[in-house]
Amino acid sequence: MKIILLALRSLTRTRLYSIVNILGLSLCLICVVVISRYIYGELTVDRFNQKLDRIYITHQEDSNNPGKSRFHGIENRNREKNFRDMSEHPGVERHTLFYTFTDMEVKSSDKALNSLTVVVDTNFLQILDYPVIMGQANISRPEDAFITEEFAQKMFGKENPIGKSLEYSSLGKHVTVAGVIGKSVMKSTIRFDMLISSDISSHWSRAGQSLLLLYPGVDYKDINAQYDFMFMESWKYSIKLQLFPYKDLYFEQSIVDYVPFLHGKRTNVVTLSMVGFLILLIGVVNFINIYTVVVMRRGREFGMKKVFGAEGFWVFFQLFIENFAMILFALLIALGVAEVLNPFVKNVLGFDQLPYRSFDLMLSLSILFGLPLVTTIFPFLRYNYSAPVSSLKDVTVGGGAHFSRRIFLMIQYVATYGMIILSLFFVCQLYFMLQADPGYRVQDVIKVPFLREMTSYASQGDDAWEEEKRLYDEIRQKLDASPLILNWTNAGTPNRQNNRGFDFRLEGGELKPMALFDADERWLKLFEVELLEGRLFDDQEDSFYGYNLIVGESALKQFGITDWQTQGLQPYQRIWLIAGREEEMKTNPAYKIVGVIKDIYTSHLSETQHPVAIYYSGGGGLYEPVVASFAPERRKEVIAFMQQLHAETVGGEFTYSFLEDEVAAVYKEDKKIALIYSLFTLIAIIISSLGLFSMSLFDVQQQRKSIAIRKVNGATTREIIRMLLKRYIVLLAVSFVVALPVSWLIIQNYLKDFAHKAPVSWWIFAVALLITCSVSLLTLVWQIRKAAETNPAEAIKTE
Repeated sequence: MKIILLALRSLTRTRLYSIVNILGLSLCLICVVVISRYIYGELTVDRFNQKLDRIYITHQEDSNNPGKSRFHGIENRNREKNFRDMSEHPGVERHTLFYTFTDMEVKSSDKALNSLTVVVDTNFLQILDYPVIMGQANISRPEDAFITEEFAQKMFGKENPIGKSLEYSSLGKHVTVAGVIGKSVMKSTIRFDMLISSDISSHWSRAGQSLLLLYPGVDYKDINAQYDFMFMESWKYSIKLQLFPYKDLYFEQSIVDYVPFLHGKRTNVVTLSMVGFLILLIGVVNFINIYTVVVMRRGREFGMKKVFGAEGFWVFFQLFIENFAMILFALLIALGVAEVLNPFVKNVLGFDQLPYRSFDLMLSLSILFGLPLVTTIFPFLRYNYSAPVSSLKDVTVGGGAHFSRRIFLMIQYVATYGMIILSLFFVCQLYFMLQADPGYRVQDVIKVPFLREMTSYASQGDDAWEEEKRLYDEIRQKLDASPLILNWTNAGTPNRQNNRGFDFRLEGGELKPMALFDADERWLKLFEVELLEGRLFDDQEDSFYGYNLIVGESALKQFGITDWQTQGLQPYQRIWLIAGREEEMKTNPAYKIVGVIKDIYTSHLSETQHPVAIYYSGGGGLYEPVVASFAPERRKEVIAFMQQLHAETVGGEFTYSFLEDEVAAVYKEDKKIALIYSLFTLIAIIISSLGLFSMSLFDVQQQRKSIAIRKVNGATTREIIRMLLKRYIVLLAVSFVVALPVSWLIIQNYLKDFAHKAPVSWWIFAVALLITCSVSLLTLVWQIRKAAETNPAEAIKTE
């Protein structure tokens, strides 16, 4: 007990150093707690499912696209005789087939909302362990529906939703709320607002997805080896279904999906882990450095302990308690501030800070008992292996102490330089991508969904179809007549087109991927596609049944085309199929190039962009959103016009978006990483400045007598500042020399898979040097000036 009291009393005697040390470590731990919670959340997606290691999702590959796969359920809609049902394998315990529909309109007695609805069978909730907090345990009747707690509050407020009736407009049927699903502590890859029974209708308009629960001990790779390509008579090509671990779905990027699964980027986790490590390194090294200064100030105290035979264990224990107390204070501050900043972290930084109480406890205990061991070892070793006479003689004796403190400070500054350089580069790369010309009009383009796609082919009769065509004609006529609309189309937007790759070749050449679009004259005018050679599509001249292509300029380079007017491109299979022209459907002619346009970039600029190939479509379908361009000053009027048109035709919830926002959203994660890196870099600079402040304070205090003597002998304040700054300027320079190549290598490694890269300019490193040196030297000059201006007589008397 005496040791504990002695340790706490020692901290109060060096209050300034203790406060600075606790403040620096608190800033470090705030960052560590926030980042650790985020990383833990990313690595535990779907972990609420108790059988997660036995759940698999199916994906499909076809013989026309070898090596390319997409998630697809186990369905045999065409009654193919060669189809082998993987769900019937003896290793499969359960199988669920589900369908996902976005923006399905749901109506209560007084409200209509769009919902993300998943159509499921009774096995869905037996395979996945979503927490049912109210109502029955599973869907048992065709009219049963389960809704999330959040959606229930939107639809019914504080009323009990169980037993409430809801109408699905696209189905023309009512469902009854039979259960409410609460929010899981961990995130889920499959998201929804509502679950409805697949028995309520049939012939769903979307392709299904399959989840299989295997029996314990069954290896999914053995099952995959038993299922090879199956020839489909109706499609004239073969398909192969394979299993993929559901636990790996969240980070999966290579398999294409058309379902709004929640996905994350493993690179973001790695990047933020590196940020967290650097912040922790800077914070811990700073803590050790400041505490070493404190131990040196108490050199005579520890020297006397050695003289009187104090055992090493008890000295270590005292140092450990001192560190434990400071780290406890810092941790309590960090946890409190992290809770207060939770809304900022969630809304601005985009970190989901879910209540991982068990993880918080584990992290806190690890920090509380692990960190004091790390921070105590070095000061204890210095004490244990130094002679008592050295400690008793003077706290500044020996060059080893100065050297070790400068090594620790250099490590801090290498990490700080690195963080500033990487932060500046992330901002430059983000700016480079945001300012890049995508090759089509982005500004002042609005997108509004009107007619909703039918959910089930069985739910729509001829009368409903005719009514939808009438509404579409009315919408089209009013858009054509409006002076607010410059151009409009319902053929989609470039950023929603397919960049997966549709293979073409020159006659006799090898297949190469292109990004295949469909468009008409309206579409090309609206997006102001820049024509380089040839012509664009003309509604009077071109036809859906034609074989004409417009290609991007990079296509000519990719295929080595020298004369585009005479050289055609042949797709690996027919692009379009239509009934009634069976003989033509057996052929696959080459397409004639009629125009060459400036390249269009439709996906993230870090990804490889395939050259564009556009064929004539004659316009989009009834259910595609209306996309319209307008003059910048008419934005509010256009929104009001679209809202009125929506109310007069289809009614229900009105939603809209702007194309510039959708394009910017592609870089949402990049913006988040750049902001986080910049913010944490600022904190790293503050922590390093606190360490430099403590170290310089100690050095200046130890040299107050020599400074006073120099002043008596005529030295000016400027000369004293220059003399004392030399050692720190050398340290800052050496740190920069070490940090520069390390940072450059990290940037090159980060960019290795980027298709479009911002240049790594010299000024990034210069700015990092300027920022660090400015902050550090201002801190030093303030300290030294304060000491240099002290009355020499007082300084000598104090000494």
